Amino acid sequence: MRKLLLTLTLLPALAAAEDLDFGRAVKLALDNNLNMKLARAEGEAARAEALARASRLLPQAFFSASQSRTFRENLSSIGFGAPGGGPNLIGPFDTFDARLSLVQSLLDLPSAGLARSGAEARRAADLKVRLASEQVSAAAALAYLEVLRSSAALNSAAAGLELAGGLRALAESKHDAGTATGLDVLRARTREAEEKLRVSRASTALDDARLRLKRLLGLPFGRDLRLTEKLADTPYEAPEAGAAVKEALSGRLEVQIAEASLSASSYALKAAKGARVPSLALSGSAALSGNKPDGDSRLVGDMGLSLRMPLYAGGRVAAGVDAALSARRRAEGLYEDASAMAEQETLSALSRLTAAAEEVDTASMTVTMASQELEMARNRFAAGAGDNIELVEAQTSLSRARDSLVDALSRGKEANIRLSLALGRMQNFKF
Repeated sequence: MRKLLLTLTLLPALAAAEDLDFGRAVKLALDNNLNMKLARAEGEAARAEALARASRLLPQAFFSASQSRTFRENLSSIGFGAPGGGPNLIGPFDTFDARLSLVQSLLDLPSAGLARSGAEARRAADLKVRLASEQVSAAAALAYLEVLRSSAALNSAAAGLELAGGLRALAESKHDAGTATGLDVLRARTREAEEKLRVSRASTALDDARLRLKRLLGLPFGRDLRLTEKLADTPYEAPEAGAAVKEALSGRLEVQIAEASLSASSYALKAAKGARVPSLALSGSAALSGNKPDGDSRLVGDMGLSLRMPLYAGGRVAAGVDAALSARRRAEGLYEDASAMAEQETLSALSRLTAAAEEVDTASMTVTMASQELEMARNRFAAGAGDNIELVEAQTSLSRARDSLVDALSRGKEANIRLSLALGRMQNFKF
């Protein structure tokens, strides 16, 4: 159990500030972030492409209607001669045709392969939308955390400035009483000026962090926000490394996307190779044919089976196979890299989480000891046991210890965020 639990709260906000909790921040990011909009658009395009590829295997129905008038036709041009050696020219006459045609593919390996490839590409696109949601949620969590960290750093700097002001007043009081030198006063004033500089820099960093958060969430930059969570020392339960890596490899969206892309490239390769195989289709039509729609039109029809066998395509088929094979090799490399990245990021996040817990314990102890050192140095100076060199050094040590604690608390929370992202749990992350 940790002996010290330090909670650093936000600075008091204006009454008009709008409360913003972590859950609402994530929702705003998912609704307004550009990466989410682009991922959704890509998913819609992939679904449309998959439907277009699958449609090649479905029955194709067509309707056509035509009414034409031929003013003069030469029968000999189409292989007929007039009876009894009469004139070969006929006309004028009308022609009407209203036809419903149906074509069904029976064997088409390229279209079948492309349809399956499109389905896998659609699955990959859907997974990318989920991945974008995970990544945007993590980005919102990190931006939210940075505001909390910057606010806690400003609190630390403000506490240092208040302390420096009190010690400067003590030095001036002792100087007026003749028990301290002008150098003691100058040294205390210098330290107070340094603390003012820390406050100014911390305030600028907080403003920048708030602007980045508003930009990520799609909020107006002029809106004043008050974050409801606190930067606190929260115990984390780190899973066992082997189990965590196994979970990452099975649940990590990048791995699933790479797997779907690899499957899509394999089907595309089969489609390219299938271009060498004959294709078979069934077709038929029914038509109302005659001179005019309301004349002597009669119902006619036909049905047929067509076989198409590729003989020579000028190297197009071989080139398509080579391109598909290259795409599959690339997909294989991306799948291996995604698996390695998932394992690396999981182990790195576990290491950071363990280190952060130790840092928080050490930093908390350092703050306690620095506070005690400062109190002892102040009592010695107040009692006239020496100058305020020890007091200023102790004051500096306390400021550094407070800043180290803020950083340690922030790194612990960041490590927990990155572990959730590495394991694919970001949607369930609670601040």
